[in-house]
Amino acid sequence: MYPEYYVWIEIQANKEAIRNPERFRSEMQKCARAGIGSVILSVKDTSGFAIYNSHLAPHYAEYDPAFEAGTDYLAQCLQILKELGMRCYVSIDVFAEGNKKHPHPEMNGLKHPDWQTTVYGLDTAGNSRLQSVTDATPLQTLGSIDDFGEVFVNPANEEVCGYALSLLDELMDNYEIDGIALDRVRYVGLSSDFGALTREKMEDFLGRPCAAWPESIYKLVSGENGLELQPGEDFGSFLEFRAQTVKHFMEQVRTHVDERNGKIRFLDYTGSWYPLYHQVGANWASSQYVPKDEYPWVDAEAYSRTGYAQLLDGLLSGFYYPEVSEAEAAANGRPAWWYSVEGSARMAAQVTKGAVPVTGGLFLQQYTDDLPAMTDAVHMCFERSSGCMLFDLSYLEENNWWPLVGMDAETVPQLSLLRREDISRLGALWGRCFPPEFAVTQNVLTERIFGDGDYCEEASFVLKKQDGTLIGAVVGKVFHEDVDIYQDAGCLSALLVEPALQGRGFGTQLFFACEKALQKNGVKKIFLGQEFSNFFSGIPAPTPEKLRFFANLGCTNNFEDHYDLTADIVHNAWIDDFDTLPFEKKFSTEQLCPVEKEALFAFLDREFPGRWALEAREQLALGGQEPYFVVMKDKAGQIQGFCHVSVTEDGYGGLGPIGIAKAVRGHSAGDYIQRQSLVHLRSLGAKEICIDWTILKDFYGKFGFQPVRTYRGSYKQVHEK
Repeated sequence: MYPEYYVWIEIQANKEAIRNPERFRSEMQKCARAGIGSVILSVKDTSGFAIYNSHLAPHYAEYDPAFEAGTDYLAQCLQILKELGMRCYVSIDVFAEGNKKHPHPEMNGLKHPDWQTTVYGLDTAGNSRLQSVTDATPLQTLGSIDDFGEVFVNPANEEVCGYALSLLDELMDNYEIDGIALDRVRYVGLSSDFGALTREKMEDFLGRPCAAWPESIYKLVSGENGLELQPGEDFGSFLEFRAQTVKHFMEQVRTHVDERNGKIRFLDYTGSWYPLYHQVGANWASSQYVPKDEYPWVDAEAYSRTGYAQLLDGLLSGFYYPEVSEAEAAANGRPAWWYSVEGSARMAAQVTKGAVPVTGGLFLQQYTDDLPAMTDAVHMCFERSSGCMLFDLSYLEENNWWPLVGMDAETVPQLSLLRREDISRLGALWGRCFPPEFAVTQNVLTERIFGDGDYCEEASFVLKKQDGTLIGAVVGKVFHEDVDIYQDAGCLSALLVEPALQGRGFGTQLFFACEKALQKNGVKKIFLGQEFSNFFSGIPAPTPEKLRFFANLGCTNNFEDHYDLTADIVHNAWIDDFDTLPFEKKFSTEQLCPVEKEALFAFLDREFPGRWALEAREQLALGGQEPYFVVMKDKAGQIQGFCHVSVTEDGYGGLGPIGIAKAVRGHSAGDYIQRQSLVHLRSLGAKEICIDWTILKDFYGKFGFQPVRTYRGSYKQVHEK
């Protein structure tokens, strides 16, 4: 089963399965056979009633007599899910506490009139009017969503938020759930909230009174195209205030979840239509995303700070469109590219900026008239997001759509920590994932993973099928070197997924598992490769697809490639024909003498503080020999340049870095020390030389060096939840 393949279970639509343990077990077994590994069970819906034995919310039996009073349906369902090895997330509808069409005196939204949201609109005479959401007086509103008559409550009301937090505490404390999944953490629309409490808090937010309420927010006028909105002077601030109010609640949830020591995952459901989401007051983007184009009424920088994606462990994003591809959306005349499953994934990735894994959600009823598109949509979710969520179980069962959503059980892997016994399988997978120029031996894999002092065991994972086949792996490291750029930093040393299984969310799953573990180890910046004992100095063999993959995960990619270069130095006319006489008037080169180590260190600390200086000290301290350092001196005997070289018994050598003092740069001294170092390598028995991690193709190309491996530097700044 796929842990990132979810099915949502609404209470009313699935009440027969929830009430009947055998039927529930049967339907969950069908889910498991389809590859669905996680269930999101609604336990408190918009009615405000709960299907578990709550000390806070009334039992669902009071609302619907089909349910039995005192029966804990959550415990009943949870037991079955645990027996089947499936994950269970519980969902509550947060800011909806009742239903106007089916009222009940125990609904909190009706019991507590002061909780109700106040809406703004025009009455039948065209006059502005503020009224409670439960008021039956006809009202024209704009940008509002009539959620089937739900009684929305005010997110700015501390009692409302406190009640929701208490429900979550009750669930997290009393049930062995895998996580929580929130729904309706938002306003009903632009028409809310306009109550006295909101005005008071809005004016505190502004630091001044509103000139007119609600007209300073916006005015409603009847135009040629119906009701139109005219923004007032405080409209942008109103949008920011509401988004900040929702974020404040999400911050409180994050705190309550963290008190469970990582045992609970925090998920949230939102629609994917971000350009319209200001209407409901929830900014589910990353706080690093600045909406310069979407919301012209706000201070974009200030509004970005209301983003809450980084507070979540997972975002369930509704890719609720019948068109699967962006091309289909365009062909069908949709208003924008994001009116499609593919476009929704692109939009969600764009605004979350890798702050959280995004799982695409599908509203299955939308595919009733085009069932093959349902299968395509499921695959698109796995290809373009970290998984798939199906809404709702009832559609699968009632229509027998199981064959349309099933995933190949043979490709379903389990995540576990990387162990030494995995090395041989990792080596085989490596050979299938990377071009031949990136091949490594099993000994090198072992040395650079388990032999590296920076290796982080808890941040290194594999994905295995039941038969032990390795289909993916990630290696994480935490830097301990005393170098400024590596403070509080680590790296994703290698990430690989079986080529035939790429595009199904496995790479995303591995990336985020590694990121989360590195973050727990204090890492605030994650480099892709670039460690001292590295396999790669960046993204290997970068393609537009690879760069987009990492960018969607929140990485910042460099603008240009860098390279590993090689050259034959035995038969090399560029070396032999180089004229050294002009340089020998000012400089000389020689291998480093043992007594000159401190002089070399002083030169490096002055000219190249940081990694080069640290590496030189480590190389010499760990048994490195002076013949592997060439120094260039001026006529006064002062070191003005250096080059590190190395050679193996079979004649393979390395050259670099090369460093020239600032005072003598610009006179081709780098060419001189490069040539002299290559001659020195010849004397040490080197035949073929590699220069790694450089952008200086032309500089080294003067001596016949050509690119053999290409990389693109990249990193991710990790933000605390």
